[in-house]
Amino acid sequence: MRRRRFDLPAVFELLLGVPTVLSSLLLVGLVGRAVVPERLWLFPVLWLVSGLVVFVPLMDRAIAVLALNLRGPTGKERAVLEPLLEEVCGAAGVDPVRYWLRIENSKEINAMAVGGHVVAVSTAALGLPARQLEAVLAHEVGHHLAGHTRISLLRWWYELPARAVVRLVVRTGAGVYGIGRRIGTWWALAASVVVIVGLAAVAVVASPWVLLVPVIAPLLALSSRRTELYADRISAELGYGPMLLEVLQRWVKQGHDEQRARAGLKARMLASHPSCAHRIRKLHEKERPSGRSLRA
Repeated sequence: MRRRRFDLPAVFELLLGVPTVLSSLLLVGLVGRAVVPERLWLFPVLWLVSGLVVFVPLMDRAIAVLALNLRGPTGKERAVLEPLLEEVCGAAGVDPVRYWLRIENSKEINAMAVGGHVVAVSTAALGLPARQLEAVLAHEVGHHLAGHTRISLLRWWYELPARAVVRLVVRTGAGVYGIGRRIGTWWALAASVVVIVGLAAVAVVASPWVLLVPVIAPLLALSSRRTELYADRISAELGYGPMLLEVLQRWVKQGHDEQRARAGLKARMLASHPSCAHRIRKLHEKERPSGRSLRA
């Protein structure tokens, strides 16, 4: 199978991150101006270069352990997963050594791809029949083949300063409001509101992207849903379409789509994954005789 890199939804996700990245660049530039005013370009350039860290394999391991709390597989778990991953990588024409297997301790059937190397499954997913579990692994490898995880990690890294400032402002504002409520007098509450408004103004000036969140957030979620469909498509092209359908149908029986429907319109707009019914419909379209072959 020919390798895919950076399909359209992934590139769209990167473009949607531009306002936040520019805010981060502005903040880094302000820090640089305070530290080395004679070289205004130094900190922004160093920050842009720092993005190369997401291509360092050790970064994937650090995120898997520190941010996602993923662990290495036991000997028994590795004996189950490694042969399946080898089969998937053989179908995709890539070396399985490049991927690191990790485990999420969870009672929910789940799997994820992280950075450029990590393929993780939940302990519940290990209970799937072997071919269904292989299809799940194929879906996650599909994310890696399409470059989805690398782009998401790169966007996350460049957005860190802007998001950190907004998070700091929100927490400070919540603290100020809490103090005002504990004091309990009208003037204390009024003063806390004035401070919160001032903090909000600072956040907007420092990170103007916050004004675009109501627009960007649904578009990012839409992009994420498209990447999931794309990974399904790669899994199907590798020959795992029928087994992936079985996994999705299992989720439907467990009520995943019903929970999604009860969540409301806003939650559906911000959902990172399409409904199981939509994914099933797209996979059925791939399997029609008039469509493309399951194997590329």
